[in-house]
Amino acid sequence: MSTSTSPLANSAPALIRIFDHFRDAQQARSALLDAGFPAHAVQLDTVDDEAVPVQGKAAWRGMFRLVVAIGTPDERERAHAIVQACNGCDIEQRTASHAAGRRAGTGAGKHALAG
Repeated sequence: MSTSTSPLANSAPALIRIFDHFRDAQQARSALLDAGFPAHAVQLDTVDDEAVPVQGKAAWRGMFRLVVAIGTPDERERAHAIVQACNGCDIEQRTASHAAGRRAGTGAGKHALAG
């Protein structure tokens, strides 16, 4: 597992999801591989810095990021369904809920899930 940077995250198109727990992220990665996604198209890494840019948004320390290279709309739908079932969070919604929780001074919104 690499840290902080992902070559897949910089190439388009890709499905990027954030996880709070490594167990969920690893389960999603395994399910994607079992569904026929090639290993080189599925990258799991951890965010070590406070705010790492991911497609113009920030991921926060302690999160796990799963990047799936997508070739077709069908692949995107299949990957989305698999990752959502494993508690993957959309990076844009996650960033918004994380920022709202930090502004409020609580962890509120920390576990908001999106697809």
